Amino acid sequence: MRAGVSALLMMSAVSMASVTLAFAKDPSPEAIKGLYLTTDFPAVQIRAGEETTLPLTIYNYGLPPQRTALTIADKPADWTADVEGSGKPVSAAFVDYDGRASLNLKLNIPATAKPGDYKITINADGDGAASSLPISIKLAKPLAAKLTATPKFPVLRGSPKSSFDFNVAVKNESATDMTVNLRADAPSGFTTTFKEGYSTQEITSLSIKANESKDITVAVKPGPRAEAGETPITLSITGDKASVETRLALDISGQPAITVTGQDERLSGEATAGQERSIPLVIRNTGTAPARGVSLSATPPSGWKVAFDPKEIPEIAAGDEQKVSALVTPGAKAIAGDYMVSLRASGEGVSESANYRITVTTSTLWGVTGIAVIGAALLVLVGAVGRFGRR
Repeated sequence: MRAGVSALLMMSAVSMASVTLAFAKDPSPEAIKGLYLTTDFPAVQIRAGEETTLPLTIYNYGLPPQRTALTIADKPADWTADVEGSGKPVSAAFVDYDGRASLNLKLNIPATAKPGDYKITINADGDGAASSLPISIKLAKPLAAKLTATPKFPVLRGSPKSSFDFNVAVKNESATDMTVNLRADAPSGFTTTFKEGYSTQEITSLSIKANESKDITVAVKPGPRAEAGETPITLSITGDKASVETRLALDISGQPAITVTGQDERLSGEATAGQERSIPLVIRNTGTAPARGVSLSATPPSGWKVAFDPKEIPEIAAGDEQKVSALVTPGAKAIAGDYMVSLRASGEGVSESANYRITVTTSTLWGVTGIAVIGAALLVLVGAVGRFGRR
């Protein structure tokens, strides 16, 4: 029994000794002291012409708070390199006791730089402490010049009277700035204009920096004879080193459009006072969709009557016409002369009117009656003269 307990105590002692030795091999954080400049990516591959940002961190272990000067060494002459803090170039950073300062290294490498292996060094010099960080850069060839055009909504729907505004993101995916020309191929009668973003100024060209994206608005106005259905529009964006095309489409919904006219395009006629006159009319649908539920009405002079045969038309197909008769009865006491009658055709979402001039003549019956009255009056006058003249 005692032998077993002794063995157990010895094993425990050995285990505790092992743990003590393990802690002795791993120094505590308090044992680390100094200034350290680090980055998560000390070796990177970059393409010529690209802009690159690398994170930097300065650590202060066990040293008093201090100002740390920052410099860049071994940089090729045609490269641009800046240490930035909070988005602005800095040349020094303050690091507190057991604190840190977060920075960025911003690199701009020209597209003309030769591919190969490079190294730059970032130096941090504090109060009696310093740290250097070498960064290896493998420079690759620049990407070929490239433009992309991405419409937010490539197909827009509306009526022939709508304005179709397409929002397109244009990106210069190359290492150099580029000026591009804008052009849209649209059917005859359509108008197209370009604007940058939400600006009201019309443009025909656009300057885009390397790796920059800009939004443009392509406004398309259909022609007056635009047919219903999908109409394609090709947007072309052309620079000196690259070009791109993208397809837009207008989904134009049909819309009726009616006209009111007389036979042989005449809008004038004759009628007799008090007598009904049938005037032939033609109702045409010049739109791109059927005109449904077309009803006819009129606004005549006071005392007149106007009726239609037929009074309602169930449907007039696009490009078709319907003949109707306007039954016009001028007032019985209408004086001879010209009068205007307003004729209107109205349907679902469409309405049109026309003024019809009617020349009124008096009835021949009234003329005969008038002559008879005048004749009777003359006979009475002659009889009176003969009777009283003898006296």
